[in-house]
Amino acid sequence: MLTPTYSSTRPPGAAGCRPQRRRALSLAREYRMREAEPGSDDEVVAALMVEYMTWAHGRLHDEYGVDEPPADSSLVRQSLDNYRRPAGMLLLVESAGRPLGVGAVRGLGGGVAEIKRMYVVPEARGLHIASGMLDKLIAEATLTGAKTLRLDTCRFMTDAQGLYRSRGFIEREPYEGTEIPPRLQDLWLFFERTG
Repeated sequence: MLTPTYSSTRPPGAAGCRPQRRRALSLAREYRMREAEPGSDDEVVAALMVEYMTWAHGRLHDEYGVDEPPADSSLVRQSLDNYRRPAGMLLLVESAGRPLGVGAVRGLGGGVAEIKRMYVVPEARGLHIASGMLDKLIAEATLTGAKTLRLDTCRFMTDAQGLYRSRGFIEREPYEGTEIPPRLQDLWLFFERTG
């Protein structure tokens, strides 16, 4: 069961923050993490996923010179059922009706689940929303019977890698069922957590 609302306390030194940081702090002071509703939340979830993929493709180009086609929002919307119950879940994070983040888990079969598409909008980063999201996705995967959790992340996503390691994920070779094509797997890290 998802906890509907989270409150954060004012971080030390918040009064002296820059305006953008103050805005982000006010966004995240009280946020809601909930399962995305099929149909009514599809547009918002797909938009966040496209924003994430567009950002990642831009970084792949800047860091490694890789040109990937832009994310297609209609294909992303069509893929959302891959993350729905009974074997998965789409998680949406909001503050005052504004979407702040998205994450998903999907079953791969055989007691294995994969965490996908974790994304927090830039102005809400650094406020521990991603760690709360990851904890909820891990808990949900465990409730659905997953004994092994897997995920992948681009090599340049060092903050995400640290978060995953802090939750017991360890590096492994690319796994069966990954969406990452073989030609790009050298630019990714693959993680697994058992138990």
